[in-house]
Amino acid sequence: MKEVAYQLSHTGVTIARSALPAPIVSYDVTSRKWRLEAAYGYFDDPNQITVPNQFTFDLASVPRPFWWLIAPFELSIAAPLIHDFLYCFQGSPSGDAIVPPRTYSRKEADVLFRKIMIQEGVPAWRRAAVYHAVRWFGEGAWG
Repeated sequence: MKEVAYQLSHTGVTIARSALPAPIVSYDVTSRKWRLEAAYGYFDDPNQITVPNQFTFDLASVPRPFWWLIAPFELSIAAPLIHDFLYCFQGSPSGDAIVPPRTYSRKEADVLFRKIMIQEGVPAWRRAAVYHAVRWFGEGAWG
């Protein structure tokens, strides 16, 4: 049987200008999804968000025809990871994924996405374009 997930990094996918630790991910060619290979934590004062190992996400839902302008891998790894995690559970993942417990609204998840892109060093024009795209078109993906 053919291996369909390819490990990209054992130490994490590093974004050159990022102030955040690098998530360890692999890519599943069949599903076109990224998979988190080790739990990833992000501190959103006063909350600690922990995305569990094996969570799958699409990195960024930028339609292929627009990759000449904004390719998904140019938006960081941590920002779409946290954003997709919050979207998947409508801002309220179960268990101890958010400590202390809280629920993020869709708008708060989008604002956090933008904040993390800043920490990852994504250029302002790219952040603005993607932030507005998720605000305008992301409702269908919420949950």
